Amino acid sequence: MDNAEFYKELESSLPRSTFEIRRKWAARIIEENLDIKVLSGILKGEQKTAIRFLWLLSDIGTFNPEKLFIELPFLMDVCEHLNPIYKTSFPSFWLISGVPPENEGEAINLLFQFLLSGNTNVTTKSRSMLVLFGLTKKYPELKNELTLCLKDQMEKYSEDFKKRISKILIQLES
Repeated sequence: MDNAEFYKELESSLPRSTFEIRRKWAARIIEENLDIKVLSGILKGEQKTAIRFLWLLSDIGTFNPEKLFIELPFLMDVCEHLNPIYKTSFPSFWLISGVPPENEGEAINLLFQFLLSGNTNVTTKSRSMLVLFGLTKKYPELKNELTLCLKDQMEKYSEDFKKRISKILIQLES
């Protein structure tokens, strides 16, 4: 199967794909060094297919964080012009592979937006919090802002989320 056929297979099969199937595709993309930039055209299609493609990118990152890391600036640029919901995948990507230096400013703004938004789910908030905490090691000046944001969010969600915030706050204050 050539790359064009693989692209068509992904495009037609992603909407009903399973975790196992996406893991096999991720392994193939890595093994054959398929171009994520070419495959990213799928993001311009139907939303359900695009969301599953974003899940596939996470699987690629799980197997090979460096491959995902290299493509993140391009993917961020692509998603800038598409459905804003697609950007909610980036905290996961950054948690898996790190934040590329050229995206750090935009990433920090986006992560704080996700953390503070009442419309963001707890999973995205948690991942945003973890990525921001990681960035405080490089940018200690973020500690105060992150501390204030976490204290603001502490009582708004589940007990589990509150425990995660507490652990991060302890580390921020030490």
